[in-house]
Amino acid sequence: MNWHVYSIGPIDYGWHQLRTVRETLEVAVVPCEGSDPREGLDTAASLAFLRSWESAKEAALAAGWEGGFRLEPRVFWLPDDLQMAHGFVFKQDHNGATFVASPQPLPHLAALGAR
Repeated sequence: MNWHVYSIGPIDYGWHQLRTVRETLEVAVVPCEGSDPREGLDTAASLAFLRSWESAKEAALAAGWEGGFRLEPRVFWLPDDLQMAHGFVFKQDHNGATFVASPQPLPHLAALGAR
């Protein structure tokens, strides 16, 4: 996946409003909303989500993330052509900088990082 990674100042509030990566993974294994639990788990969706998380971390490392988390990483959603696309946001442990890995460009974050 081609990530747009932004490094911005520390975000200190509102993290509780987003699901963690772990919580999102738990939801991703369910085949679809309201599905019969006897259908089993959607391992393909789970693996795709985990691959995207790994690639987002690699992109963030290339953008200056030092590899540590101050808080558990979170997932956000953006509307895409036919579905909702997920991105990741996390706070670096060392200096508290917030990193955003988005599947779509977010110009307002680029402007924040340029300050």
